[in-house]
Amino acid sequence: MTTQAEELSSLNLISSKLSNLSLQLYGIILKSGYIKNEEESNKIKAYFNERFPTFNFKALGFREKLWLYNAYLWYSFLLQDFKNCYRYALKWVNLFEEYPQMIIVNPVFYLKGNNYLLEALFFIGNKQKFQDHLLRFQEVTSEKTFPNDENVQALTFLYLNLNSINAYFIDGSFEKGVKIIPKIERELDTFKDRLDEHNVMIFYFKFANMHFGYGNTEACIYYLDKIISNKSLLIREDLQCFARVLNLVAHYEAGLDHNIEALLKSTYKFLLKINDLYEVQKELIAFVKGLQDIYPQDLKQAFINLRETLKKYENHPFERRAFLYLDVISWLESKIQNVPIGEVIRKKYLEKNNLNA
Repeated sequence: MTTQAEELSSLNLISSKLSNLSLQLYGIILKSGYIKNEEESNKIKAYFNERFPTFNFKALGFREKLWLYNAYLWYSFLLQDFKNCYRYALKWVNLFEEYPQMIIVNPVFYLKGNNYLLEALFFIGNKQKFQDHLLRFQEVTSEKTFPNDENVQALTFLYLNLNSINAYFIDGSFEKGVKIIPKIERELDTFKDRLDEHNVMIFYFKFANMHFGYGNTEACIYYLDKIISNKSLLIREDLQCFARVLNLVAHYEAGLDHNIEALLKSTYKFLLKINDLYEVQKELIAFVKGLQDIYPQDLKQAFINLRETLKKYENHPFERRAFLYLDVISWLESKIQNVPIGEVIRKKYLEKNNLNA
């Protein structure tokens, strides 16, 4: 009896430490987004290692494993290590498959695990696995036995729809993606009161990006304004930053030159204020600022020069974060080749998958 009590006490302590660590990491990403430099990377690694408990994995039960995978997942997300994000999200979802009764007991964790799994696959760019897991997710959540309270309904709407949108970004099929926006937006209105504000803003950012990819810059600016004009402290700083950068590019693309100078100043000022100025952002802002001095016949070469400058940051451990929010290189290539951005992304997607086949 004493041994059992000690084992239970030990598992409770492990579970407590792992859950606290997980929630703390989640709080960091919610506030600041991904790590921005080597100093932040070292801080997160030290933070994680100092708080990570020692244990015998074989002794862990469902609860402890769930928090373990949760902690590793957020740690991997912060470091932009998307392969490990996929690895631990898959372990998380498979844990529920191993204990199917826990889906009914803990539907929120089941929903979150699937969302992170799909998000990791989106960042990796594996559309086949993405679609397979999305279909499985849809099947389970539509079963009659799946819980259906208000909170679960809202989260199911959130995760299914955000990931349905993401599917079109993987291969640049924006012309199909924009068609699902009106339906999602109508449903979003009914769930707004049950969703975190930053999740609503993520929908708007996705809508804006989709319209930008489709070439509808006015609609893109409309949705970005909903984010930029939101003064809530709950909104993720990184989302605010990239909404402003995309807004700048969209105004240039729409030919709204009379606003550019004011936008340049306000964007730069905002990025400096929250210390979120990346080399990618600096180069893009400097480029837009210098456009007024470029002759039309030199514009194509200017796009080529900026693309070559930015490509060196594409796989940089910290700078690459910028490309998760705005595929600026594909945009530049679309300008250079004079083709829609979706066509550029589609071609890259096919080339990548032919290489990996």
